[in-house]
Amino acid sequence: MAKVQKEKRRKPKYGILSCVGYMYKMMWKYARGLVFVGIFTVPVSLAMSALALYVPSITLRYLEKSRYFSTVGLIILGLGLAEILLSLADKRIEIETVLSRHYIQGQMEYDLIRRWRDRDCFLEYDPEVQQLDERARPSHNATMFPLNFAAMVSAVLKFFLFGSIISLVNPWIILLLIGSSVVGYLASAWVRKREYETQDRLNIINKKINYLAFHIARNLKYGKDIRLYNFREYLALLGRRLLKDGKAERERLQRRELVSRLISFLAVLFRDGVAYAFLISKAVAGEIDAAQFVLYFSAVTQMADFVSKILGMWSGICAGAMRISDYRENLEVPDRMNRGQGIPLPEGAFSIEFRNVTFKYPQGEKNVLENISFKIEAGEKLALVGLNGAGKTTMTKLMCGLLLPTEGEVLLDGHPVGEYNRDELYTLFGLVPQNYNLLPVSIAQNIACTDEDDDIDSDRLAMCIRRAGLEDKIAALPGGAATPLNRQINPEGTEFSGGEAQKLLLARLLYRGPKCIILDEPTAALDPIAEDRMYRRYSEITGDSGICPYATSIFISHRLASTRFCDRIFLLDGSEIAETGTHEELMAANKKYRELFELQSRYYREDLETVSQDIEGLGGC
Repeated sequence: MAKVQKEKRRKPKYGILSCVGYMYKMMWKYARGLVFVGIFTVPVSLAMSALALYVPSITLRYLEKSRYFSTVGLIILGLGLAEILLSLADKRIEIETVLSRHYIQGQMEYDLIRRWRDRDCFLEYDPEVQQLDERARPSHNATMFPLNFAAMVSAVLKFFLFGSIISLVNPWIILLLIGSSVVGYLASAWVRKREYETQDRLNIINKKINYLAFHIARNLKYGKDIRLYNFREYLALLGRRLLKDGKAERERLQRRELVSRLISFLAVLFRDGVAYAFLISKAVAGEIDAAQFVLYFSAVTQMADFVSKILGMWSGICAGAMRISDYRENLEVPDRMNRGQGIPLPEGAFSIEFRNVTFKYPQGEKNVLENISFKIEAGEKLALVGLNGAGKTTMTKLMCGLLLPTEGEVLLDGHPVGEYNRDELYTLFGLVPQNYNLLPVSIAQNIACTDEDDDIDSDRLAMCIRRAGLEDKIAALPGGAATPLNRQINPEGTEFSGGEAQKLLLARLLYRGPKCIILDEPTAALDPIAEDRMYRRYSEITGDSGICPYATSIFISHRLASTRFCDRIFLLDGSEIAETGTHEELMAANKKYRELFELQSRYYREDLETVSQDIEGLGGC
């Protein structure tokens, strides 16, 4: 219940006028024609309404009094021609608006995505930022809401034009029209406010539905698990529950909308009944003739529509301003890392120190790391081992500034991470994660991590490909290193196997030449022998003759035997460093590390014995 009350108190950060000014800046930046569209909308719309008002009355008047067909025909022809020209101008304005609004929305979405890519990585875990992300996407109505001001100005001018005509009959009709329209507006404003308050709940439900419908349902890697373990019914049930929850939220909004429309209908029924009864009584009494009756009748009908449009447009402006306020607020989520002037980067390998570091994810129930202190010397090779969930990956992200400690501080070369410029800081590290992504661009661009071929050092690229063991693979491709990856996007491209992808990641790291190498179980899918070979290859590149000589290196593996070559090993257990030392020292200590090592060794020995028995059995056959 407390959560619902909090949502009801949520208000936009920026006001309407501020958001209107912001959107006009966007229009001027991306589609200047829309700014002028707003200017031309007023006279065109006003002229069209004036014609619609006076044409029937004028036509009827000349039909009653004129004796010549040519006179009536010329008047009708002139009025018709004016209406055609105005309709063409109105259509041109409409086309320009439709074309431009798509372009502006696309540009604003691109700006939003670019900001998401650039902001601090750890903000993705913040629940408040996640909510802002859900609210921030601009819609057609939100991007175009400033144009409603031009339309509203036009409607106000029409109101005075038609109101001056109605006032000739009875000024009380104007008050009747305004009053009924205000009642309808208040009802719709109530619905709009409730819809804004429940937006976060709907966003959460829609996010879950989209994850099931697009991420799981369309990703083939989930297919075998869903079939083998019979998750179809469970996922279908979960989807139905989410749809039911979403339906319930929307039904509440629809019920409110129904009440709003019923109130508006009753107000309009009362308004039109009174106004038309009054005009009919005037006509029956002979106080107005047929042409006047048509003029006043049309004025009453259209003026009621103008009042409703004015209030409706204002409602649309308020709703659009709310969306733009959310958009701007998302763009302005502040970074916590230093994006300004930083201290000079270390010239060579550097030390990494944790001082009383505690870390907990924003939505986590307990600390992942608690009061951790240690120092990795410059050029040292360190292994992080431990059970899943021990905090190994979190620790490496803290080292390179992808996360910030909840308490304590991380120091590089004796200086807190925050003293370095964030983007310069990232150049110090070569991170190979367990879950990696190869981009749908050329092999060369994947290795050099640039979108411009001219920025690639071809000699360095060739050397890195050779050292990574990809030379034969790439030489066999028609396009060589220019061959794109991902055949779904590039039909003429190629695909890499798991082992080839590992070699590409090695080539990427070699090309970068970082001063600190972090390997976060990138070889988890490989067998123990292949993993050991790959880790030793990474170790060699930090040797005296390696491409990254004396680089500080952190290796993470769930296979303890793969990290025996490291200078020190940290065993993480229960949010703290339980043991530290070389492999021999930890084995001699006869504690948790030795227990885990012997368990894994026995498992691998049993596998080898089974394989040997199978081979002997086949030989006996």
